[in-house]
Amino acid sequence: MPAILALIGCGLLAGVLGGYLGVGGGIVIVPFLTLVMGLDIKAAVPVSVAAIVINSLASSSEYLRNGMVNLELVVVLTISMVVGTIIGSMLLTVVASTYIKLIFAAILVYTAITFLRGKESTGLAPSIDHNGGRMRLCGFLSFCGGILAGLVGIGGGVIVIPLMFLVLGVPLGIARGTSSFIVGFAGAASVSIYFTSGLVDLSVAPAVMFGTVLGGKVGGSLGAVAKPRVVKILFFVLLLYTAVRLAFGAIGDLR
Repeated sequence: MPAILALIGCGLLAGVLGGYLGVGGGIVIVPFLTLVMGLDIKAAVPVSVAAIVINSLASSSEYLRNGMVNLELVVVLTISMVVGTIIGSMLLTVVASTYIKLIFAAILVYTAITFLRGKESTGLAPSIDHNGGRMRLCGFLSFCGGILAGLVGIGGGVIVIPLMFLVLGVPLGIARGTSSFIVGFAGAASVSIYFTSGLVDLSVAPAVMFGTVLGGKVGGSLGAVAKPRVVKILFFVLLLYTAVRLAFGAIGDLR
C-alpha cells in the first residue's frame, strides 16, 4: 500500500509540474522511479511515457481553452517528433541504462541553461510561412529530440519548448501550451511500441497514470495563468537538480 501511494504521489507531482510547465512530467517520473523506487531506467521509461500521454490529455485542454495552443506548429513539429520517438523507443532495448542516464542528464543541463538565458518575445506565435528556414531547423531538431524522448522517456517537452521559445521566438505561454499537445501525440507513438514489446510494467503504470490524471488538470489550470519568469526559474531548478541526480546515479553504475 505505501508503494502504491508513493506511485500515485509521483504521478500527482508529475502531473502538476508537467502540466504547469507543458513538458509532460517525464522529468519527474523517470528520476523518481529510478532514484526513489529503485526501478531500472529501462523499466521506468515506458511507464513515464504512458503517464505523459495521460498528462497531455488532462492539461492541454486548459491551454486550448485559453487560446495558448498554436495548432499550425502542433502539426509540423508533431510529425517530425513522432517519427523520432518511434526510433528512440526501438533503441531503448539496445542502449545500456548507464548511457541513457548520462544522455538524459546532458540534455537537461543544456536545456536548463539555454532556457534560462532566453528572452521572452512579445508577439504572437509566428507564421510558418514567414519562418521557413527556422521551421525546417526546428523540424529536424524536433526529430532528434523525439529520438532522445523515446529513449529516455521525457516526452519531448524539454526539447520543443526551448526550440519554439529560442529559435522561433514563440511566446513562452504559447510554447508551453503547444508543447502539451505535441508531447501527447509523440508519447502515444512511443507507448504503442512499448506495449507491443511488453515493456510497460503494469504493476507500476496504473498508479502513476492515475496520479497524473489528477495532477495534469491542476497543472494545466495553473500553467494557463503562470508568469513567464516564474516558469523559467522553476524549469531551470527542476532540470538542473534532476540532471545532477541522474549523473551521480550513472557514475555510481560505472563503479
